[in-house]
Amino acid sequence: GKETEILHCIACGQGCFDNLFKDKPIVCLCNPKVGHEEELRLKETGQSRRVMVVGGGAAGISAALSASESGHAVTLYEKEHSLGGQLPLAGSPPGREEFKVLAEDLASQIDATNIKVVFNQPVDEAMIDKESPEAVILATGATPIVPPIPGVELPHVVQAWDLLSGKATAGQRAVVIGGGAVGVETALALAEKGTISGDALKFLLVNQAEDPASLYEMATKGTKQVVLIEMIDKIGKDIGLTTRWTMMQDISRSGVTMHKGTKALEITPKGVKVECNGEVTELECDTVVLAAGSRPYNPLQELIEKKGIPCQVIGDARNIGVALDAVHAGYAAGKFLDTANCSND
Repeated sequence: GKETEILHCIACGQGCFDNLFKDKPIVCLCNPKVGHEEELRLKETGQSRRVMVVGGGAAGISAALSASESGHAVTLYEKEHSLGGQLPLAGSPPGREEFKVLAEDLASQIDATNIKVVFNQPVDEAMIDKESPEAVILATGATPIVPPIPGVELPHVVQAWDLLSGKATAGQRAVVIGGGAVGVETALALAEKGTISGDALKFLLVNQAEDPASLYEMATKGTKQVVLIEMIDKIGKDIGLTTRWTMMQDISRSGVTMHKGTKALEITPKGVKVECNGEVTELECDTVVLAAGSRPYNPLQELIEKKGIPCQVIGDARNIGVALDAVHAGYAAGKFLDTANCSND
C-alpha cells in the first residue's frame, strides 16, 4: 500500500557503475543509505528543533527528509510552484526522462511525512524573523553563468536552462556555446525536435510505409541544424564515465555538428564568431544558446550568520556538483543537524 513511496532506479550510473570504474564502493544517487545502511541508520534526536530548509531541489528535499526522520519539525520553502529544482531540466533531453521520475519520487516521499511545504515563497529576513527557526539548511541552488562574450545581450541569445524548461525557444539553426553536460543535453534536446515518435515509427514499420533506412533517418534526424562548440578538446568532460559514451553516440547520430578547441569570440546578429587553430570564422544561426556552466546562489548565509542561527549550506549553493552530491549532502545535513554550526562544513 505504499507504492507511491518507492524510489525508482533512474539508470544514471553515477554512484554504481561509475564508482566501479573508479574502484570505489557502490552508492546510489536516489537512496543515500545504499551501501551504508548500518552506519547511516537514522535515530531520532533527543531534542526536536524547528528547522527551515530553503530550496526544494534534490539537496533540499533530501535534507528535509532526513531531518524529519530524525525527529525535527521541518518546513521546506520553495520559491517556485513545484519541487525538484534542476531535476526536471536534467530530464528534458531524450533518454534522460528518469530524472523527472526522481523529482516525482522525492516529492512523493515528502508527501508521506509531516514536513510542511511552502511554495511560491522566496525567503528573506522578514520571513526568517517571523518563523524564528532554530536551525537553517540552505539549499538555494545555482544560477547559470553569462559568459563575458561581446553580444551576449542580443535578443536571439538564450540560456540553456530556459530552453530546457520551455521558457525559451530556438530557431531552425542553433549554436550551443559550451560542450559540458548541459550543453550536450541541450544539443540533444534541440536535435530531437521534428523526429518521429516511437508509436509513429512502429506504425510506419508495421505497415511497411517506408524502407528501414528512411525510418532510421526520420527517427534520428530532426528539423533543426544544431552546432555545439567547446573551448577544450573534449566534449562532455563532466559527464559520468558510463553515461558519456551513450550520450556521445546519441549526439553523433542526431546530426549535431561538434567543434572542439573552439572559442566563441563574439555574438553577432547573424551568428557567432569563433576561433579554432588560429582561424576566425562565423557560424550563422537563428539562436545562440548559452551552456557555460553555473555558479552557486547563496544570498542568505551572511544574514543568518549575523543572526547567530545554526545553519548549513549544501548542494550547488555550496559547490557546483552532480545530483548524487546534492542528495548525499542533503541527507548528511539533516542527519547531523544536532552538531551543525553555521558553516559550509
